Amino acid sequence: MPGTSIHSKASPPARAKTAEEERASAIRLELYRTIMRTFRALPVFFPAISGAVVFTFTPAYPEPVIVIWWLVIVAGYAEYGLFQRRFFAADDRGEADADHWIKPTAIRYWLLNLAWIGLVPLFWRADGGMQNLALLTVLIVHVVMASQMAFQLRPIFFSVTVPVMATVIGVCLWTASPVFMALGFACIPAFLLLARVARQQRASATETYSLRFRNADLIRDLGHARDVSEAARRRAVEANEQLQRREHHFRALVENAFDVVLVTDEKAIIQYASPAAEKLGLSPDALIGTNSLDFLADEQKRQILDKFGEGTFSLEKTLYYELTVPRYEGRTIWIESSVTNLLDDPNVRGYVINIRDITERKRTETEQRNQFRVLRALATGEVLDEVLSLLAVGAEEANPTGRAAVYLLDAKNDLITCAAPHLPADFQSWVKTFWREQRDAPFGHMALAGSKIVVTNLQNEEHGETVTSYMRKIGIQTVWFQPVIAHNEKVVGAFALYFPDAYEPGQWESDYLLSAAHLAGIAIDRRRAEEDLQHATEAAELANRAKSKFLANMSHELRTPLNAIIGFSEIMQQEMFGPMGSERYSEYTNDIHDSGRHLLNVIDDILDISKIEAGRYVLEDEEVDLPAVLRWSVEIMRARTMDKAQQVHLQLPDILPNLNADQRAMRQIMLNLLSNAAKFTREGGSIDLTTRITEAGDLTIAVRDNGIGIPGDKLAEVMEPFGQVDDTSARQHGGTGLGLPITKSLIEMHGGSFTLESTIGEGTVATMILPGWRLIWREDEGNEKAATR
Repeated sequence: MPGTSIHSKASPPARAKTAEEERASAIRLELYRTIMRTFRALPVFFPAISGAVVFTFTPAYPEPVIVIWWLVIVAGYAEYGLFQRRFFAADDRGEADADHWIKPTAIRYWLLNLAWIGLVPLFWRADGGMQNLALLTVLIVHVVMASQMAFQLRPIFFSVTVPVMATVIGVCLWTASPVFMALGFACIPAFLLLARVARQQRASATETYSLRFRNADLIRDLGHARDVSEAARRRAVEANEQLQRREHHFRALVENAFDVVLVTDEKAIIQYASPAAEKLGLSPDALIGTNSLDFLADEQKRQILDKFGEGTFSLEKTLYYELTVPRYEGRTIWIESSVTNLLDDPNVRGYVINIRDITERKRTETEQRNQFRVLRALATGEVLDEVLSLLAVGAEEANPTGRAAVYLLDAKNDLITCAAPHLPADFQSWVKTFWREQRDAPFGHMALAGSKIVVTNLQNEEHGETVTSYMRKIGIQTVWFQPVIAHNEKVVGAFALYFPDAYEPGQWESDYLLSAAHLAGIAIDRRRAEEDLQHATEAAELANRAKSKFLANMSHELRTPLNAIIGFSEIMQQEMFGPMGSERYSEYTNDIHDSGRHLLNVIDDILDISKIEAGRYVLEDEEVDLPAVLRWSVEIMRARTMDKAQQVHLQLPDILPNLNADQRAMRQIMLNLLSNAAKFTREGGSIDLTTRITEAGDLTIAVRDNGIGIPGDKLAEVMEPFGQVDDTSARQHGGTGLGLPITKSLIEMHGGSFTLESTIGEGTVATMILPGWRLIWREDEGNEKAATR
């Protein structure tokens, strides 16, 4: 058949299994068979347990939901029962292969456990403390029992424990209850312990089966050996050769391993050192006979000896350390070490030490941690001295034998700050003296030029009495000095590391020094920029107060004569003390009165915008009769619009609520909008004032005219104080350019928004939107409004 030929081409012949693979497969089958026999009662056990939960606990959902959940449990385990029967039938026929059954079994356990943990949301009650605890207890018992019954195979172990334990931990942490959170956190190490125990049990079971199969093989081989002695001899020879090969393999592994392996006697004297020691610059032959603790600092040596003295080492068998080896081969290295106690082993009677060089990793981690610490201090506003001290401490962590200092220079290159947290108390005063002497010397010239300086013989007489005597006093031999350069390429300080003996920086040390100096430069630049900003802010505030004071004084000084001018001009207009005579005097009087009024309005506008900008304009909210304000505004503008024969149309809806607002501000807003519309509308034009309530419940008031319009690129400019359109047709109307900015600010102070739309030659639409929470509806208006929507 075609299908048969295609199948035969697509499926390559199966590779014959080796004896080891067959044995491993047989062991897996035994482990899997043990699990299946252990869980043979599950199809009955879990439906019974879930049924008991249904009848015992108080559910959090209606009964049909609980019944459905239980039926899902029953159906799932019924299918699992059929699955079990298929396996045992195949096993009886000798056709069972564990590799074909493990994955389907694990998938079924995942799904069954996911259905089983549904009891948590179904029976979890906010007021059911004991019931909730009982639910978690049932799940924890489930995990414990399952871990002891399914430890043989890792996929099945995790499928029967992880979903349930994850649910327990997640629910405990989700509740935010201290008791449950404590239980959740306790479950994490408990589960890890169960997993560890399961792994050990799995290893033991595997070893047991392996031993059993090996014994069976051995018995079979011994049987054959009685008949075929020559074959047995050859096998013995082969076994001996294999043992030798394994010994060679083991030796090759140890001698070429990445880690250094040391074997010591009971006094920690090195008896064997693997060739990998050469990777650390150590000679294996030179190590033999030395004490393994001699490479450590005194404090680290005491810590290890204390551990031995407590007697805990004999109990733990293996200890793990991360240590530093100071001043080793001209540098400090970090090592990761494990010490295994083999005193009871007659072949060793000592300790096996594994050492790995982790210097690069530790340096990177330390550098990143220190940079983050310094940047966080900058972001949280720590003072510069504290930031520089953190930088120095971080450098000492990355270079354990060094002591760090960070210097700061002022604009005159005088030393003003020195952060040296772990150097002697008199170090700062000595440094200031040293800098005064050396600033104009070669050292100072190199430092101010931004050159790195490395000196490894500070205690030599050639450096002068000031340096030599102090460095001998504090035990310093080496300094690495890296100037700190700001963004403007000016040296603003320096970063230095001091060491007790001669120490040349390697590539990593040089890069770290440059990185630390760069980070110090960032810190200094940022803090000085903040100081400059603070000074600028204070100067701006001072100027603003001066402006406010000036405006207040000018208001008083200008208003007094203006009021007199306006008052006397009104008296002259009304000819209260007799006729003036010539009609020209009457015209002059009108001009004086109008000019005084205009100037007073300008002063009022300037004071209003100044108050708003200074935040001193306080709204006096009250219930405002909005229709009355709109009608009043139109009437006030009636005389001006009639002079230009303009038509003003006021359109009010049938229902318009009152407004919680500042009445004076609302009148000023409307007068500004109507005045602008009248000013820039030609004779015979029209002005429409409309109001409406939006779907969102906000109030919209729009003033539309068919005047000269505003260019689109000037709309933003006219909203700024004193901003005007530089157009001949517009400038001829005069004005200070404060009306629209004041209007916009007053509207925004009420929580609203203001927009301006305009087209040249067609007109302008000014729209004000006030939030709905400022509207005051009477009960009958509210009902009628709701009915119309």
